Amino acid sequence: MQIKIFHTNDVHSTFDNYIKITSFIQDMKKKYGDNMLYVDIGDHVDRSHPLTEATRGLANVEMLNEALCDVATIGNNEGITLEKKDLERLYESADFDVICANLRHKDTHELFFDPYVIKEVNGVKIGFIAATVEFTPFYEALDWEVSGAIRWIEKAVAEIKDNVDIIVVMSHLGMYDDELIAQKMPEVDLILGGHTHHYFEQGEWQNDTLIGAAGRFGEYIGEITLDIEDGKVIKKAARLIDVNLLSSKHDKSFEHGKQLLSTPIVSRAEPIERRLLSASCFMTALSAVLLSFTRSHATLINTGLVVKQFDGGELTMYELHKVLPHAINAVRIELSGRELKEVIHQAEDHEYQDMIVKGLGFRGDIFGRFVMHNVGYIESKREHFIYKDDEPVLIDDHETYILGTLDMYTFGRFFPQFKSAKKEYLMPDMLRDIVQNAYRNDPEIFKMVD
Repeated sequence: MQIKIFHTNDVHSTFDNYIKITSFIQDMKKKYGDNMLYVDIGDHVDRSHPLTEATRGLANVEMLNEALCDVATIGNNEGITLEKKDLERLYESADFDVICANLRHKDTHELFFDPYVIKEVNGVKIGFIAATVEFTPFYEALDWEVSGAIRWIEKAVAEIKDNVDIIVVMSHLGMYDDELIAQKMPEVDLILGGHTHHYFEQGEWQNDTLIGAAGRFGEYIGEITLDIEDGKVIKKAARLIDVNLLSSKHDKSFEHGKQLLSTPIVSRAEPIERRLLSASCFMTALSAVLLSFTRSHATLINTGLVVKQFDGGELTMYELHKVLPHAINAVRIELSGRELKEVIHQAEDHEYQDMIVKGLGFRGDIFGRFVMHNVGYIESKREHFIYKDDEPVLIDDHETYILGTLDMYTFGRFFPQFKSAKKEYLMPDMLRDIVQNAYRNDPEIFKMVD
């Protein structure tokens, strides 16, 4: 007997591809019937798509239902780009099982999802266990806990190994943790991975464990074939199906999302320019808004945040979403004066201005230049200062300062100083939420001059 397991990961609301995947899975269900399962490994949700933004991911769950999903887990996009209340209700209408062994309520330490589920396919019991990546500070800011993913997977394996014929780990932990799981837990027959957007055309082997991964953005569907004899797996094989080769379907999700986000924010807004090599009026004002929101001494952002320009007039939620589609939150970072001056000097070098950036919550393309607010330079003293009560005050190496900036800079790629610094992630408001609230509190707030 053969059992087929189809898998997707990191779709990121790429619905034009997912519509084709849905049609394919529906066809495979007709072909293989009960000998087939379909699972998703998380990050199906991405609020850069207007329909996901408007429905807070509920549209993604509807699509997973249409695709006859059997089991799903969450990625960091479900876990930390949605408010806690939105994640708690996200899967209320799901026709599939949602599992995750390491997502717990911060106050009670109780698991939110079941850690595993057992599916029976023609008498063969398959245990699915799932875990998601440990972005601990972000989850803690939303009153979740996620630490100890490997330990929780080990616990689940120990609980089910005597009651199942096959163990499958659905891992939104990344490629290197998948290899670690295979090395530490020989009882695991199959690992289906995601998060790091890697793909294996014919799977990868760690000892007797097969690892499958299907890239990103719904570019591939993973297919696992398990040959079963007397309830035991005698052969395992993996391959990828290129979604570009599947027949096209018309994608109406973008227009639907646009309609749902048609609510006006302000009736007469100034144009928002897309400038990469200098600060526009909007970016200058945004820096000031962020200073107030983060209650900081200075702020730091980059010009590439503006993805699409806005020509002015009525600004709707949809138009603002086009301008700032990013899954990015603000953060307060505690730095010494010496560290703050190092950050200022690095920012002034504009090392990344021409870089194409993917990931880190950034949904644009070119990074652009850094823009700082409430910081100046006194030529005669060759010293930087910040404003306190509208008066310039030299930055003291030994004093402590708060920098208001964006979470995407805290992963160590841009400023090493941020990695070990004390940080407070200001969740759940994304950058566009901060802008939207600023407009609603003061419609004139972005009418600033260069």
